[in-house]
Order: sequence, then structure tokens, then C-alpha cells
Amino acid sequence: MSDLARFQARFARALLDPEDDGAGLGLGPALAVYRNNVAAAGVEALAAAFPTVRQMVGEDWFDAAALAFLRERPPEDPRLSAYGGDFPDWLAAFPPARDLPYLAPVARLDRAWLEAHLAAGPQSPPAALRPPADLSAHRGTLHPTLRLFRFSTSVPSLWLAHRFPADTPGDLAFVAADEPLAIWRPQHEVRARKLDPQAYAFLAACRDGRSLAAARAAALAAGPPGPALALAETLSAEGLLIGFTPLDPRP
Repeated sequence: MSDLARFQARFARALLDPEDDGAGLGLGPALAVYRNNVAAAGVEALAAAFPTVRQMVGEDWFDAAALAFLRERPPEDPRLSAYGGDFPDWLAAFPPARDLPYLAPVARLDRAWLEAHLAAGPQSPPAALRPPADLSAHRGTLHPTLRLFRFSTSVPSLWLAHRFPADTPGDLAFVAADEPLAIWRPQHEVRARKLDPQAYAFLAACRDGRSLAAARAAALAAGPPGPALALAETLSAEGLLIGFTPLDPRP
């Protein structure tokens, strides 16, 4: 390792360890300035990426958690816009969050929102779709920004209530509930909405590479036949389903 590489590694360790006095670096009081700048940038990036979490727990709690995360798992990419991919899993094991079981799932939805915002969209704008005649020989193509979830609790309702408070009536509680959710960016803005069981079953089958016939059967099993038969057109109109792809006929 060159002298420069050794200095850089030593400097990086000192930046993230408040107990490190920076001996041998020759920086003196400047180390504290660098350290504060790095901490502020990391915490700010996490606050931007997880706004719902921050809103739920408050600024002081969030900033303390973000700083602890930053010290344990510093950024590996200089582009901080995507930093914090493992923050939800870290938060699930964070002792002060033990009494907040909804917090890590909410963080996953915040992360999904960011991923949908940053993800590449389709190469060409989706057009109106008509299902092919042979449903068993085709599968549905989902919007590339789509993030699909199904929770056994009211986490989606809580998350949406904090993201869109004007659209949420009354107070909400963290309770057992079957709540599918879609997050995607059909054009320039990210959208999110809860799904009914049929829409989720159809989209999940498409996501798993199953045929349109299998996707429709899954939707029929999840609810009444009328809505299930029109799901492809409905989901296409919302930009969730953007095309149909022939299945490989080989076994």
C-alpha cells in the first residue's frame, strides 16, 4: 500500500470515529471540521431518503439513528443520493426501535419510493394495450419502476397517511391487515396506491413470469370474476402494465 493509500484509509477511519484523535494525520483542529461535514452530509442524505421515518420519530431521534448507521456502514459510493439501501434492515435490529415494529417496514417503503424515482423508465412511452388472443402464450410486462408489496399489517396505510396527509381521513393505527401496495413512476412523478387483492394477484403473477392466463386465474381466485376479466386494461391505463411478451415455448 502506498503512503497516499495509507493516509486515505487512516483519514477515512478517523472521520467516522469520534474517539479517534487523528494521531499521525497532521490535521489538528481541521479534523473536527471534516468530521462534522461528513456527518452532516450523511445524515442529510438519509433524511432525504427516509422522510416518513423521520417524520414519525422526530428530528432528534432520526438524526441520532442516522449518525449511528453512518458510523457502522459508511457510504461506499460518493453519490449520496442512493445511500442507505440497507438502512431498513439495520433499523429493524436497532435497539431503540424495538418498540416501533412499523418503523423498518416504513423505511422499506421510503426506500422503494426513492428507487422508483431513480430507476430508468421504459424505453418508449407505454401505449394502450389490448390483451393477446392466446393468454397462455404471453406474459405481462410490468413498468420497470414498479415496486410491489403485500403487508399483513396496516403499514401501507400509515405510510400513505404521512406521505399524503390531506388524502387520509381520520386517525390510523398499526393493526393486522391485508394491504398490498404499488409504488411506481408512470411518467415524471412517483405514485403510490394500495391495491385490491385481485390487482395484486395479477401483478404478482406477472412479476413472477407467469402467463397471462395464470395471472388472470390468480386474480379470479382472489375475488369476483367481473373485475378480474378487465384487470389487464385497468392496470395498463394506470401505467402498471406496459406490454405483453411471448413466452418461450421451450420446456
